[in-house]
Amino acid sequence: MLNLAGCATVHEQQPVSLNQTTSWQQRQIALMHLQNWDISAVMAMRTHAGNEGGTANLKWQQHQQDYSIMLYGPLGADTTKIYGRPGRVFLETADGKKFDATTPELLLAQQTGWQLPVSDLYYWIRGLPAQGSPRRMQFDASHHLTQLNQSGWRIDYLRYSTVNQIDVPTKLTLENIRLKIKIVINQWQI
Repeated sequence: MLNLAGCATVHEQQPVSLNQTTSWQQRQIALMHLQNWDISAVMAMRTHAGNEGGTANLKWQQHQQDYSIMLYGPLGADTTKIYGRPGRVFLETADGKKFDATTPELLLAQQTGWQLPVSDLYYWIRGLPAQGSPRRMQFDASHHLTQLNQSGWRIDYLRYSTVNQIDVPTKLTLENIRLKIKIVINQWQI
């Protein structure tokens, strides 16, 4: 259980006041130090063939290396929970079945058939490139990452908001040759 006392929250309807003068290096340092968060979001996935897809609510709690990602439908239906830390990951279904693997990607592929870059998303959700793999990046005039190409995925950052003086993404899309994912973050707590 995470202690969220004293955390900041951003809601979409709040006005944002982004720091226009912060360099990319300064933004990158601030985002790398952001290792504890609680995100509430809506996520939509669709294959390019258009034959599979869906929407889900997303709740992601991150505390250092430990995480819990919950995906659930309307009114909490069809809840899937992924939790663990690097090297040991668990998936729990709505009917109480539990599965485990060494990576979240392997676990999701085995249990759902979806190929999702969960380990890279740990970085991408904060507006950072994942470590250890080549990337191409584009920035806006305020040095926010606007597009990232990495690991066969194109990530477009469509909106940022400021939480505790850190600009964090609140709307992004991820796309590869098979799948498009849209994430709208309603609330960041850091």
